[in-house]
Amino acid sequence: MEQESKDILWKEIIEDLFEDFVRFFLPDLYKKIDFSRGYQFLDKELAQIIDKVLQGKKISDRLVNVHLKDGTENWILIHIEVQGYKEKQFSERMFKYFYRIYDKYNKKIVALSIFTEGSKKYKPKRFNYEFHGTKLNYEYNIYKVLEQNEADLLSSDNPFALVVLSGLYALKSENEGEKLRYQFKNKLVRLLLKKEYSREKIYNVFEFLDGILFLSDNLELEFKEKVNQLIGGADKMGISKEMTNIYQVGEKKGIEEGIEKGIEKEKKEMVKRMLKSDINLEKIMEISQLEKEAIKTIEQELEYEMD
Repeated sequence: MEQESKDILWKEIIEDLFEDFVRFFLPDLYKKIDFSRGYQFLDKELAQIIDKVLQGKKISDRLVNVHLKDGTENWILIHIEVQGYKEKQFSERMFKYFYRIYDKYNKKIVALSIFTEGSKKYKPKRFNYEFHGTKLNYEYNIYKVLEQNEADLLSSDNPFALVVLSGLYALKSENEGEKLRYQFKNKLVRLLLKKEYSREKIYNVFEFLDGILFLSDNLELEFKEKVNQLIGGADKMGISKEMTNIYQVGEKKGIEEGIEKGIEKEKKEMVKRMLKSDINLEKIMEISQLEKEAIKTIEQELEYEMD
């Protein structure tokens, strides 16, 4: 799976399950946030900060404005590090994000970096500067998916634990062949259906694990058929109508058509999210594999929805 696709999956699931995300990664901050006042993803503001000089990855970074119960505002800077290479300037880049946001907007900032790659030693967590008596030490929160305990994730009641577990299974199966990935995927679906989450959360987590644990066509078709058997009573199990349409019972042709329609819908929603994030047209075309005219049509549809 290409890095851009992984970036988008993580970016979307953070937005879809944001409250659960904060409760999972920043539990102390979660208690202080007044979610009744809503929250705002500041993609345009972040795009102005992460410029070509910083060489930031605009797709995966998120900046969110939340209201605290004491009446103040707090900004949460989230960085998802998907690539496995070691970037020597990573901590310095995190510091530049911080001071540029702080200088321009004068807001309190909580920074969190989530490492989803498979390097055991790569875990930068601070930026130090010292020159002739002038010193600076900038530290930020980090979370390494590879280091997480499977049993702890399985026992959690937070749906984001299954998101992290999906990422952990993707790493474990990376060099072991797709049969192991297929087993992990089936296990996660069964776990998801046992949880008493809302149908919307079930669908969001399913979309993520379905994408992060990608399979070849034959195994994917077998997986879809198994899912269809599991969700035979879709409404009873809390599965959204959209998921049922994708994995409908039928002959092979009917199943493939249902999958295709589901993929088209997901791709359209993905393009809309990228348009909202001000990602340039060429990058959207590259990631979505859609022609310029198709993206322009989706853009017009988005503008109509926002009017």
